[in-house]
Amino acid sequence: MSIEERLAAPLSASPEMCSLNMGTMNFALYPMAARFKEWKYVWEKDYLIASDDNIFRYTFRDIEKIYRLLGESHGTKFEHQCYDVGHIYNLAHCVDRGLFKPPMFLQLIFGILGGIGPDVDNLMFSVGAAAG
Repeated sequence: MSIEERLAAPLSASPEMCSLNMGTMNFALYPMAARFKEWKYVWEKDYLIASDDNIFRYTFRDIEKIYRLLGESHGTKFEHQCYDVGHIYNLAHCVDRGLFKPPMFLQLIFGILGGIGPDVDNLMFSVGAAAG
């Protein structure tokens, strides 16, 4: 989906807070398909299997556009989703550019294939990177 398509709902709702991924990543859920034998909905299995071709596109230009259209124009605050350490540094870069100002809400997400692994060392490193 384009940025405009992704922003259609939040621009019409003008939410107080909205999620914002802080970088592009492969977002893969396809290994989960092997864990299930029964599905609640007919689309679930195909959706999971097809995720081996998913990219969450969030370039610096995309992030700035989202900030300008939703943050500046609507006063929306963001919950900055960081799926990898690089996303924390992307956020720091955007802060340096004046796009976001503290206090900020960070969502450190671990264990999604394509992002940082779910272990204590990664958690500690990510928290240290976020603390600056």
